[in-house]
Amino acid sequence: MFGEVPDHIKRRHEKDVPSIGALDGIVLPAMPVHYAESEILVTREAREAVLDSSAKLDSLTQKALDFYDDLLSEPMSMDDMKLLSAQADAARTILTTQLRVDDSRLKKRSNDTLALLLERMEKEDVRLMKVVG
Repeated sequence: MFGEVPDHIKRRHEKDVPSIGALDGIVLPAMPVHYAESEILVTREAREAVLDSSAKLDSLTQKALDFYDDLLSEPMSMDDMKLLSAQADAARTILTTQLRVDDSRLKKRSNDTLALLLERMEKEDVRLMKVVG
């Protein structure tokens, strides 16, 4: 065993494959390098990255939230009834929107649970039919 040449080394010597260490000083032949010409594409009209209006809606939503934040940051005063009315309307709008979002999340979660429950009931029915039949 000691002093024997492993099979993979024997095969490498048979095929005259150099060892990794022998490749350290290798010099490759110089070859000319040709680069492709770059082409600049020009479009006739600028297009939005997103084809729908969701990016614009996100931007407007952020502006509206910033506006409501500024409006509700003002101290409430009975002296300026217009400001108080605007603040009350802003608060009402924000709360209504939050309720809708929460309701949508709850429906999604309950719908997911209902689908899972129905699937489990179907599997149980199949299992019971095998036991009974």
